[in-house]
Amino acid sequence: MYRVFNHWVSGRKTLLFVAESAAIAAACATGAVMLAHALSADSTVSRTHQEVLTGGLLALLSVGFVAMYQAALYFLDLYDLRVAAEDRTRGARLVRALGIAAFAMAMVLTVLRVRPPEGVLLGGAFGAIVGVLAARGVLGNALARPSRVLVVGHGPRLQRMLELLQEAEEAAELAGLVDPYRLDPGRERLLDVARRARADAVILATEPGQERASAEELARCRYSGVRVYGAAQFCERKLRRIPVHVLDGAQFATADELSQGPLRRASKRAFDIVVASVLLVLAAPLLGVLVVLIRLDSRGPAFYRQDRVGWNGREYALWKLRSMRIDAEKNGAVWASANDDRVTRVGRLIRKTRMDEIPQVFNVLRGDMSFVGPRPERQVFIDIISRDVPYYSLREGVKPGITGWAQIRYPYGASVEDGRNKLEFDLYYVKNGTLFLDLAIIFHTVRHVLLGRGAR
Repeated sequence: MYRVFNHWVSGRKTLLFVAESAAIAAACATGAVMLAHALSADSTVSRTHQEVLTGGLLALLSVGFVAMYQAALYFLDLYDLRVAAEDRTRGARLVRALGIAAFAMAMVLTVLRVRPPEGVLLGGAFGAIVGVLAARGVLGNALARPSRVLVVGHGPRLQRMLELLQEAEEAAELAGLVDPYRLDPGRERLLDVARRARADAVILATEPGQERASAEELARCRYSGVRVYGAAQFCERKLRRIPVHVLDGAQFATADELSQGPLRRASKRAFDIVVASVLLVLAAPLLGVLVVLIRLDSRGPAFYRQDRVGWNGREYALWKLRSMRIDAEKNGAVWASANDDRVTRVGRLIRKTRMDEIPQVFNVLRGDMSFVGPRPERQVFIDIISRDVPYYSLREGVKPGITGWAQIRYPYGASVEDGRNKLEFDLYYVKNGTLFLDLAIIFHTVRHVLLGRGAR
């Protein structure tokens, strides 16, 4: 893992993406040239035509195939290393991605009326497929190899840490457990245990007051090349979330990354205004159509107003397109559920595609919300969740958003446990949020909207 503007990025994914892009481009160009030359060996092809083939057109095809194939692999989650490893034996996702990319490239060239010489398109497509298979064949096993971790701990934090290891996007294998009460540096050092277990890293998941593994023992591991992480630190880097079960509130509050200077606030506000304005202009015709459909589909207004809690606990009026019957909460506030019978026919569509959230751009322009941030919640649900989930109010350290890190990393939340899990991603954003992470979240949100993920 490496850090880009506070956000932790997977080095393995980056290596796979770069190597795969280079392999696709090189194999595509090679395949196009070889097949075109083979088919034209007995025909009269001018020298000038050959130069065009191996020049600008060839470069354009290579870039196009890289973009199409990488987009298809991304949309089918094949840059999730766990999914890619599971698919390696069957290859169903990979075959679909390769087929979709080849078809999309053919359609783009048809629409643009680009007519490459005979054999160029087929050779380029075949070469691109070979490039993907070669890159994933060479790097697949190495990138899928789980890192071995030795966990030092005892009690609830240890149990939660073991659960989280199963959720890591880059697989982590448990190399062993060390009970801090039974660790005796006089008989066997922690470094010896780590070496015997062939551990790549040591995770300290002790309860407060249980730090029997001394600073000297942990430092000795680091001096010898074994990485050492606190439980919260490991989760922040590897899972891009900060679990409340292992969170040290004082360390979180004093973290340098938590500071929001005037430049950060001003740049985020400018970013919000630009993005919200562009979205409003593009969505205005669609918004008009949806208003008409909602009014025709069910009784009641097209827009729905609801009080939500925002920055620093301040309530504000949030606007959405109405997706439920007007009597949906006649018996009080309840969480939405799968196949909720309160949702109207048009409402089901706009919730699935998240078009019901378009009016929130007005909240962004007013300054009540940011485009990216934690999901704004209602006070009644905050009260319920806060009774069982510590640190829930920390998410109010930044403005709520239309989309956010928790929204793209975790499904729709409809319980206290869901609220806890989403809070852990929100805490990561509150601590590490930058313009770079905002752009990454918006990029991933496009895929979620197009595939209808995370909505209910």
